[in-house]
Amino acid sequence: MGTDDSERAHTRGYTETALTKHLRAVNDAYQQLPTIADLEKYNDEYDPEITPHPQTYISRFGSWTTALETTFPDAELCRELWRVANQLDRRPYQDDLDGHGRFGSRAYQQRFGSWEAALEAAEFDPSVRIPDEFLIDDLWRVALLDKTDSETKENEKRQLFSTIDGRWSLSVEKLQQHGKYSYHTYIQRLGGSRGGLIGAEQQAGLRGSLIDF
Repeated sequence: MGTDDSERAHTRGYTETALTKHLRAVNDAYQQLPTIADLEKYNDEYDPEITPHPQTYISRFGSWTTALETTFPDAELCRELWRVANQLDRRPYQDDLDGHGRFGSRAYQQRFGSWEAALEAAEFDPSVRIPDEFLIDDLWRVALLDKTDSETKENEKRQLFSTIDGRWSLSVEKLQQHGKYSYHTYIQRLGGSRGGLIGAEQQAGLRGSLIDF
């Protein structure tokens, strides 16, 4: 079967309305902006009337990203931010979306480029700061998660926050994967760089305010 025949086979029988409606059903089921894996899982678990292949969306819309943008436009993501804000009676933070929102925090970073840009698009004031204690609590939460493979290969007896010498237990990569906020926010607010997330004063404050190691 040639490329043209393959594309016709993927898209045959599905209207754009049916495809977007199906994506909305996937969103309702998993409460996050659907991934290709979510679509395949939904098709297997729910066996709805139509089970379009991911390639169907790519062939019809040009890309998976365009299919999502068509189904869930920017204005809808912004309205969802305001719905969550009204529910919480305050401006939402990124971690609020994973518990209260329909799309999840990562969807806003992917769509708008950053959390701050998403707030601006929704006409929130991005200058309203996340409290320092929120950031510090989350640093400790991430640091106390199971060690990554690279961390277990190093000396496990060293302090959780050592001097700024490039030997931090809490790596930027781990924070990017598990942190509730952008790692740029931690660095900008608490100091440091890729070689070290926080400075000496913040280290002392962290050790004194939380767990005694």
